[in-house]
Amino acid sequence: MKIRFLFYLCLMLFTSTALSQAITETEFKEIETSITETYASSPTNALQLVNSLLSSDTVIFSLEQRAIITNYKAWFLLENDELEQAMKTLVHFMDIALQSSNKDLMYGYLNISGGIYARLGMYQDALHYYSDALPVAKTIGKHLLQQTEINIALINLNLKRYRDATIAFEQYRDTAKIENQPLDESFASTHLAIALIGLGDFDHALDVLNDAIILQQRHDFTAHLSKSFVLKGKVLRLKGMLNESEEFLTDAVELIKTQTYSGDYLSVVLCLAQTYDAQDSANKALNLLASIETHTFKLSDITTQLEVTKLTAQLLEKQEQYAEALIAYKHYAQINAEILKRQANVNLAKALAQADAKAKELKIAELTRAEQVKATKAQAFKDLTIVISICLVIILFGSFIAINNIDKRKQELEKILVQLNETQDHLIEIEKIASLTSLVSGMAHQLNTPIGTIVTASSLIDEYLESLSDKFKQQNLSSKYFHEFITNTDKAKDLVISAINRLAGIVEEFKALNVSINLDKPLSSIPLKNFIHHKLEPMSKYLGKKITYHVDGDSVAITSCPSILEDILKTLVINSYEHGFTHTAEGKVDITIRAGNDYVKIIYQDNGVGIKESILQEIFTPFYTTNLGGHHLGLGLNVVFNAVKYNLKGNICAVPSKHGARFVITLPIDARLVDDIN
Repeated sequence: MKIRFLFYLCLMLFTSTALSQAITETEFKEIETSITETYASSPTNALQLVNSLLSSDTVIFSLEQRAIITNYKAWFLLENDELEQAMKTLVHFMDIALQSSNKDLMYGYLNISGGIYARLGMYQDALHYYSDALPVAKTIGKHLLQQTEINIALINLNLKRYRDATIAFEQYRDTAKIENQPLDESFASTHLAIALIGLGDFDHALDVLNDAIILQQRHDFTAHLSKSFVLKGKVLRLKGMLNESEEFLTDAVELIKTQTYSGDYLSVVLCLAQTYDAQDSANKALNLLASIETHTFKLSDITTQLEVTKLTAQLLEKQEQYAEALIAYKHYAQINAEILKRQANVNLAKALAQADAKAKELKIAELTRAEQVKATKAQAFKDLTIVISICLVIILFGSFIAINNIDKRKQELEKILVQLNETQDHLIEIEKIASLTSLVSGMAHQLNTPIGTIVTASSLIDEYLESLSDKFKQQNLSSKYFHEFITNTDKAKDLVISAINRLAGIVEEFKALNVSINLDKPLSSIPLKNFIHHKLEPMSKYLGKKITYHVDGDSVAITSCPSILEDILKTLVINSYEHGFTHTAEGKVDITIRAGNDYVKIIYQDNGVGIKESILQEIFTPFYTTNLGGHHLGLGLNVVFNAVKYNLKGNICAVPSKHGARFVITLPIDARLVDDIN
């Protein structure tokens, strides 16, 4: 196969001296055969082949042929775990497919998108794409329909929708048995057993596995057989038959050693270690887990790797090896962080590719429009009067200014996007990685309206220009219409500028997340009671509302950053004003100080409308706000949280209160003595 691959590349180089010519359908079928045969031998070689075909200047493909080869490229990138490039290629494939009249091409986009998200562990997104692919597959053929249904069943397994998966794999197994397809029957039986185990139907699962093992031994399906051994060992362990479980899993290890190092080996080692643990042989389980070479993991093995790392930490903790257990837990967290970062990078790659595709469309449209204007101008100078000529110059000049302004704003948006990415990376390092999805979702929600306004206004400008060009060609351009054109385009331009300014404002507020953590200000001694009274008293008539303050508790001084503490207290007062005192002209804030040996608690209590207990855990989340109709991004309390935790080395939480909102801030007596953040 490698010789065939090299021969095909040499053939392409040899034909480079000939004139370029279109590929016939017969020739294209031969190229497809070469691609699939190369893929069967090596996905990497297959990727090189399709890259050579797509970059060749000597082979001319039709639009549909280029789309098919691009689809192959995206699939091979997925198989090589190059997920970001696969997503970028899919966006390019989608752009080509939309230009084609062959709607079946959409299946490739939906199917590979589902595969990428499944590989990343984003199973809900994968299910969405596979579900959308299902009606397209029905129009193409039975084989793709069955494949798509199996993809959905596999996703249901990962989403723990075991009953749906059971129904699907039972139907698949029965059909394969009727059509005498033993490989499909083996695959379906193995995954049916997984679903039954998830349902807790261990006896039924054991019956299915026994039948599957007989089938797999008869046809020498070694890979499926090893998986069945692992599953049977798991079922026996769950049924309390530990010795039998160990025996089957040991056989599975020996069977898998004859194959390449893969996720099957990781699965059997994990299952055998769990059996050892169930036999109270923690040391034996730890020694087995320690034999795994972690550098050989692939992305597709990441779920099993997480389970191996978690079990290792639990076993170490059970053995009271707490230092080693902590290292294992940290490793577990690092793996989760890497998964989330990979997910974010793929989504970002998709967004950037879509933005680039849109920019190219706009550029092509601008170039096309410029050529049309040139042709129209050449004809117009022959027929129109000097007044119309002057109007044309004004139109061209105005269009140039508008396009130039839009281009400048576009560059500003690109800079803003860079700033957003930098802030996002910083948040990944200092906050829980799991909050990344909600962070991006919040920004998308806030940015959606102004960006939508920009797109709508830009479309209006295109329509006005097109209408003006038509009237100009028809020689019925009136002064009144020209005045209307200038007025309408000016209004649309104002909408674009206003929306862009709104975007910039949103980003400035968003940057506060980064600024609040990077502040580095000097520490000094703070007498808390006098300090709080002195700083809050000037706000007794904040924005026309009378707010009274009462500071009580222990007289204690702390060493901390006074400017940051002042900003935190002021932000809490502003929060009370905007959310708690909405229906009253007067408000009251009680602050109680409680000192401990090495810490102090500042209890902030207002008498406003209070905070629902169900959202107390959400209010510090970026972009969370109950004032949906206002212009708040929901970043204020998140900035407060970050400032308390990272600058003052303390903690803040919202606690239930019958009357108003209550926040408890815990700070060290001397922040200089705190080395690490708890």
